[in-house]
Amino acid sequence: MTQQRDIVVIGGGIFGAAIAWALGRRGLGQRVLVLERGQPAGAATSRAAALVTVARDDPSLIALAKETFSAMAVLENEFGEDIGRHNVGALHVGSAGHGDALKARARHCASHGIASHWLDKPQALARAPWLAPESFELAAFYPDECFVEPYLLSSAYLRTAVQMGAKMRLTSDVQAIRHEDGAVTGVTLTDGTHLPASIVINAAGAWANLLSTGVGLPLPMAPVRSQYWITELATQFPRDGAIVFIPEIRAYARPELGALLFGVREQHPAVVDPRQLPQDLTGFVFDLEDADGWKNLAEGAQSLAAFFPAINTLGMAQYITGPSNYTPDGQLIIGASHAISGLFVATGCNGSGITFSGGVGRLVAELICGAPAFVAPDAFDPQRYGAFNPYAADFLASCAHARAMKSSG
Repeated sequence: MTQQRDIVVIGGGIFGAAIAWALGRRGLGQRVLVLERGQPAGAATSRAAALVTVARDDPSLIALAKETFSAMAVLENEFGEDIGRHNVGALHVGSAGHGDALKARARHCASHGIASHWLDKPQALARAPWLAPESFELAAFYPDECFVEPYLLSSAYLRTAVQMGAKMRLTSDVQAIRHEDGAVTGVTLTDGTHLPASIVINAAGAWANLLSTGVGLPLPMAPVRSQYWITELATQFPRDGAIVFIPEIRAYARPELGALLFGVREQHPAVVDPRQLPQDLTGFVFDLEDADGWKNLAEGAQSLAAFFPAINTLGMAQYITGPSNYTPDGQLIIGASHAISGLFVATGCNGSGITFSGGVGRLVAELICGAPAFVAPDAFDPQRYGAFNPYAADFLASCAHARAMKSSG
């Protein structure tokens, strides 16, 4: 007799996939049902730049990122999965005035076991020939950083979760989370189907608040436009070139099949009320006055050109945009409802969902199993903002501001 699937994961994006995988690793696969209304990893996940980096300031976020590296190793070595990993390392470069900040981060990372070493200019330029030599004085290289193919990583989580007993159900749009007497009872789909469950995990990404507010759990996040550009092909962009972070101008870049993928933090990021976000992001425009991002690119072009002079002459082959859930305090949203037993939330990626996926999956699985958490979850508490209106204009603006202030690392 098949065991009842009483653990429902809402959303087949990177977080939902990682959670299903982590539950499977703990022997709970036969109880897991992942509900996805469209295609797995078909929304924000597939639009990610997909950097996987551990060099960060917050020790809790370092722990989450390290766990993702561990998960990727298991997927590759134990399950034989191809996640499209590119082990190119990451350069953190800065002008003389930014040297102290680079050194402080390197020392901080070293105290958490994150390897790095300093490169001279010829060594740095060998890994990123497109950099202007006069634009930087210091370059710290973190050799273990990488980027992946986001669809492949998400698919690997899901495929191996299914091997461990989990089930995926497509074209299943959740309308509401059901609860009674302070405990989850299941979910109702838009077609009227009721699916019973004793545990529900809301991993619906940019749409998570549409479900959580209905059960009195407003989540402190909003969908903010995340965007990047890909240049035309050029010989100065080696396929094995390093990821590059330029913290002082909040910019990053990585190789992309003989071109350069790059992003610059805009001064006034576009944010949207999640109630206005369509299910299908194809053709969705965050800002009608800057539909293709040229205005935002122009804002950052002058500062970026000092490091990347070819931006003034190269053509742009692609512009990719999608929603990333930003929180005012820069922390993720992971944890259990205080009021409804069996309800868990995993969202608020702050533009780093791929990096944190393995850690988020493990933490949620530990919370569900009642196991000791490998990282203290208090900072990620979904209720940390108390009662508030997640659709209020001033709150949406605070989430957009958090993206504007985010460092490139």
